[in-house]
Amino acid sequence: MNQSSRPRDVAIIGGGVIGCSIAWRLGQAGLRVIVLERNRIGREASHAAGGILAPLAEADSDDDFFKLSVASLALYADFASELHEVTGIDLEYRTEGIIYLALSDEDELEMERRWQWQKSAGLNVKRLDPDCVRKLEPLANPALRWALQFPDDHQVNNRRLMSALAAAAQKTGVEFWTSTEVRHLLIEEDSNERRVAGVSTDRGKLRARFVIIAAGSWSSLLTDETGQRLVSFQVEPVRGQMISFEMPAPPIRHVIYSRKGYLIPRLSGILIAGSTTECAGYDKSVTAGGIASIIAHATEIVPGIKDLAIVETWAGLRPRAPDDWPVLGLDPQIRGLLYATGHYRNGILLAPITAKTISELVIRGESSVNLVPFSITRFAHHSGAG
Repeated sequence: MNQSSRPRDVAIIGGGVIGCSIAWRLGQAGLRVIVLERNRIGREASHAAGGILAPLAEADSDDDFFKLSVASLALYADFASELHEVTGIDLEYRTEGIIYLALSDEDELEMERRWQWQKSAGLNVKRLDPDCVRKLEPLANPALRWALQFPDDHQVNNRRLMSALAAAAQKTGVEFWTSTEVRHLLIEEDSNERRVAGVSTDRGKLRARFVIIAAGSWSSLLTDETGQRLVSFQVEPVRGQMISFEMPAPPIRHVIYSRKGYLIPRLSGILIAGSTTECAGYDKSVTAGGIASIIAHATEIVPGIKDLAIVETWAGLRPRAPDDWPVLGLDPQIRGLLYATGHYRNGILLAPITAKTISELVIRGESSVNLVPFSITRFAHHSGAG
C-alpha cells in the first residue's frame, strides 16, 4: 500500500497556524493526521502576521467574537509554555500589554466609547494621561492627548509560534505534504447521507474519515469531484503590508496602537510597524504606497521612526469571511467535513481555542465551546446547498 492509498483519520487542508495547531492536538490524541499545504508550512498569513493578541484593544462590544477571543487568550500562557517544553522553541510570549494613543478628535470619540463600555463590563482597562504614557514609553508622540492601557492584551512572536507548532505536530507523528495542491474533496453518498471520504491531490488520492478546511484565503476554491464549490461564501484575501525597523533607543516595550497603525517591539531588537488593508486579490506585492502609509502612521505614533533603518518589508493575505468572523465547526450536510477558516486578522490569537474546539469535534463529536455563532449555517447559502 503506497502513501497515497494508506487511509488517515484526518486530512487537514492548510499548513498555517490554524491547520498546524489542530494537527498537533489531534496527533496528541493518537490520530493519524496528514497536513496538505500548497506552499511551505506556515509561509502565508501566519508568517506575515504581527502576533498581537488584542481582544480588548480591538473590541467594540461584548459579542460572541469578543468572548471567543478572550477565551483563546486565556489559554495562551499554557499553550506557549507547552510548546516551549515540547520543542525547546521560545515563543517570546510577552505580557507588557498594549497602549492605545488618542491623537485627534476622532481618536478621542472612539476611545471614549471603548473606555465606557469596557469599564462598565468590569474589564481591565486603564486611562492614562500624557505624563503617564511618556513614563512608560518616552518616545511616544508628545502631542498625544491621552491613552488607554490594556494590561491583559499580549503578544507572541508568530514566526517562532509557527515553527514550534510544526515541530510539535511532527513529534506526534503528523505527516506533512508540502507543495501539494488539493484538487477536490472526495464525497460519498449512502442512505441519503453525504459524507467525506478524503481528498484528491496532485500526488494522488488520500482516504480520510475527516477533512478539515483550514486553507485560509484559498478555502473558497475547494470543490467536490463534480467541480461544485464546497464553500459557497467567499473567503476573501485581504493584503496586509508590514515593515520592520531597527529598534530605537530607548527601546519600545509595549505594543503601541493608534487608530491608523501599530508598533510591535520584538526581543530580537526590531520594531514592526503595520499595516495596510487592501483588496488586491492574491497579489502579495509590497508597494510604495503601502509602505509610505505605514511609515506615515508609525511616525505619528513615534516621530523618531523616520530616522530608523528599515530591516525588512513583506506582505501577506488575511482570510476574511463576509462578516469578518471565523468559520468554525461541522458542515451540516456533509458528515466528517469541518471548517476552521476565515480568521482574518486574528488567526494567531484564535489558534489555541480553534485547536481545542475543532479537535474536540473530531474526537468526541461535540465541542466544549458554543460554535453556533461561527457555523457555516449563518450564511444564506452554505456548503452542499446545491
